[in-house]
Amino acid sequence: MSLDARRCLTDAALAALAVAPVGKAPPEVAGHLAGCARCQHRLLAADRASTGETRADGERKPYRNLMVFGVVLLATLLLLGITLVLLSGR
Repeated sequence: MSLDARRCLTDAALAALAVAPVGKAPPEVAGHLAGCARCQHRLLAADRASTGETRADGERKPYRNLMVFGVVLLATLLLLGITLVLLSGR
C-alpha cells in the first residue's frame, strides 16, 4: 500500500482504486479508505471532476425536486377539494 507523508493514500493508489472493479480493491487499500475521511473526500472529488459535475450542478437538484414535490402536493390538494365538493353536494 502506498501512503504519503500524511499517512494517506498516494495519488497513484487512489487512481488504481478508482479503476478497480467494484469489490476487487486490494483489502489494505479498502481498509484504509474506510477509516480515512481525507482519502474518501479525495476519491469522491476525483470522481466528481471526471464526470464534469460541479457544486453548482448539485445545488440545483434539491430545488428542482422541491418544485416537483410542490406541484404534486398542489395537484393532490386540488383533487381533494374537488372530491369534497362533489361528495358534499349529494
